[in-house]
Amino acid sequence: MAAVDNIPGIRSLSDLTAATQQASGSDKLGRDEFLTLMVQQLKNQDPMNPADSQNFLAQLAQFSTLEGIQNLNTSVDAMATQLKATTTMQATALVGHAVLVPTDQVLMQGNGISGNVNVTDSTQNVEVDISNASGTLVKRLNLGAASAGDVNFQWDGTDDAGNPMPAGIYKVKALSNDGSNASAYTVDLPELVMSVSLDSSGVKLNLSGGSTVAASDVKEIQ
Repeated sequence: MAAVDNIPGIRSLSDLTAATQQASGSDKLGRDEFLTLMVQQLKNQDPMNPADSQNFLAQLAQFSTLEGIQNLNTSVDAMATQLKATTTMQATALVGHAVLVPTDQVLMQGNGISGNVNVTDSTQNVEVDISNASGTLVKRLNLGAASAGDVNFQWDGTDDAGNPMPAGIYKVKALSNDGSNASAYTVDLPELVMSVSLDSSGVKLNLSGGSTVAASDVKEIQ
């Protein structure tokens, strides 16, 4: 701020702002620069024609607002950091537990699976297609007509011929079979939480079926 410490003829904050910006090469002022400008305004004002008191009070209000916003931002950042740490610690308690989450693949361990289809509108027939890791369809479940809401389904772990399928990862897809009005639906499946990770978007759960979901997507802990 040495460049504007003793500039004669400067009576307003806008004059000092312009001088400071020219000296610093920047069009932004921080809190310290703002306060220094106010002090310089008082030091350089004409005693016979002092700065307008209302304008000065308005400048004080601006400084108070700036200070308050900076303090608030600091507090919010600290709270966000603490909340993220707490959420992560809580999520680690899910490791080793089964959770019901929206996903399209699941680890079937030889005894079948159960899940929910999130039907968004009434339909004449809901189908659930189960495919193996290579994408081959092994089972089609016809659930019949359904209204909007969660529709439960169960797969006994066998193919369409009744043969037991080996343990492994299977893809699950649900849709309505209404001809031209066919719709795809989200499926909720039970998955084992293997680990927890944290990225810029929040806490993530890494599941046994190979997928990753947000911790906030958990609908049920089993």
